[in-house]
Amino acid sequence: MRLITKKHTGKGYKRLIGIHKNNGSYTSDVCSNDEKGICVKNIVLKDLLEEQGYICAYCMQKIDENNSTIEHIIGQKFKDEIGQEIGKKEDTNYDNMLAVCLGNSCKELHCDKSRAKYQSKRAKLYVNPLSKIQMENIKFSKSGVIYYKEPESEIDKKNEKLDDKEIRKDINKVLNLNCKRLQEERKKIKDAILSTLSRNNFDKVKAKNELNKLETSTTSLNKFCQVAIYELKKHI
Repeated sequence: MRLITKKHTGKGYKRLIGIHKNNGSYTSDVCSNDEKGICVKNIVLKDLLEEQGYICAYCMQKIDENNSTIEHIIGQKFKDEIGQEIGKKEDTNYDNMLAVCLGNSCKELHCDKSRAKYQSKRAKLYVNPLSKIQMENIKFSKSGVIYYKEPESEIDKKNEKLDDKEIRKDINKVLNLNCKRLQEERKKIKDAILSTLSRNNFDKVKAKNELNKLETSTTSLNKFCQVAIYELKKHI
């Protein structure tokens, strides 16, 4: 998981502006073809993929138009304390959308597909790839575990902040980002970075150059790229 910066320039975004302002329907106005036979959802998905560098907003695996879908940060079924259908209102808001994988690369489901099990009682996602503060606190262990702020073994459960607890629940349970295969893939990236650094005698200049390449790349990112970035920053 890494920070995603929204770009309000694509054709899909421009098509959504009118739909959202007019309280349009995601099902009728976004997912269905218009009078010209164009499906707005398809061009919105392309915008999302391009701004994310063609990696899943959650697990960071490579995705494209054929193996991805649109995810709503505020779930479409979400209602606030007084019963207002916030999710329905925000389901045509571009800033509430992410491109995610199909969630089927592990033995058990992950990402959007795992989240589906929690939608009825937990329609709002607490972890948010658009939050700079949150993403600065996403970390990866030597074994490839993704965690928030502190490893599970170091969390002070009695004094744990509620927001932190909810974010961790999203990472570990709702999105199931520590399923075995994803953890193994992240570990491979960390091991590869450490191997390269070792061959270069942990040269900080070379590490910084490699980090710069990863951080400035925007068009097509490497899978699990944030794992590499995290590891490189530790050695600069």
